[in-house]
Amino acid sequence: MEPSVFIVVLNWNGKADTLTCLHSLQDVADKKTRVVVVDNGSTDGSVVAIRAAHPEVPVIETGRNLGYAGGNNVGIRHAIAEGADFVLVLNNDTVCAPDMIDRLLQAAAKHPGAGMFCPRIFYMHDPGRVWFDGARWKSAKLYFGFPGKDRLESELPADEREIDYACGAALFVRAEVVRQVGAFDERYFLVWEEADWCFRAREKGWTSMVVPAARVWHRVGASFGTEASPLRTYFSSRNRLVWLSRHGTRRERLRGLAGAVRSALPRWHSAADASVRWPNRIAWAARDWLRAAAGRGDRLEYLAKRRAFVDFLLNRLGPTPRAVLELNRRWSERQTNKLAADAA
Repeated sequence: MEPSVFIVVLNWNGKADTLTCLHSLQDVADKKTRVVVVDNGSTDGSVVAIRAAHPEVPVIETGRNLGYAGGNNVGIRHAIAEGADFVLVLNNDTVCAPDMIDRLLQAAAKHPGAGMFCPRIFYMHDPGRVWFDGARWKSAKLYFGFPGKDRLESELPADEREIDYACGAALFVRAEVVRQVGAFDERYFLVWEEADWCFRAREKGWTSMVVPAARVWHRVGASFGTEASPLRTYFSSRNRLVWLSRHGTRRERLRGLAGAVRSALPRWHSAADASVRWPNRIAWAARDWLRAAAGRGDRLEYLAKRRAFVDFLLNRLGPTPRAVLELNRRWSERQTNKLAADAA
């Protein structure tokens, strides 16, 4: 009997991306592979457009933004309740190869001890170049390394192999793992939640694998506008500390906290313009430092990291704080102005 697969696509104001993704899944879905869209409180007309273009795809409306973890959990719980044997958590800014599910199922049959699987993921804008081909924890740097990133497919091994975590952009999981381990930890809201999930599964004896023959193309950074935004900085900084508190060694946790303390202390910056008198430079630098120390000013990346550390210490986890949304708005405005200036 063919296993039942549910593909969960999470949408939040990503109408165009989601429609493109669903179109790519038309050659994948059949009686045993079903697609469900979870809408995280979109305001861009996504739900109407998706239902009009794909009436065969059920859309579950959450009514508000539950984040990556919370929104996908709605779809995962739905899939398990409907009798899924496997669930594919798939970003809406992806396009899938027609044989992707078949390749993942073949790998799952060959490796019964693996609970999480990930396709080889390519950049959407550079289709022959790999974005994700597995991850390895680097204790010295307190981050995951990505050995295959930015390499051409011809430069990488074709074998299925064990990795430290499967990327959440396209994460294929056995229903048995969900029943044993649970779903995503919603405290993360965005980023690091898939690494946490895979490590929790590892504690129960399940490994994670990358399946190079299964292919997905990903428009990297679509969820954040860019990987360098204050929004991304905040969640990456905060959630790394959350992850370390659960999965890191004692030494790693202490090093992570020490690094967070250093990043929460503002550095002294003074103007290098020799035409500005040195008393003015010192006065301006002091004012800038005091504003940063008070959690104000224009150092957006620093302010995002500072807020991340404070929220971790106070256990204020989950959704995006309003202050971080404001930092992201100011950053986006700067980017727009810079592009306009460059074009002038």
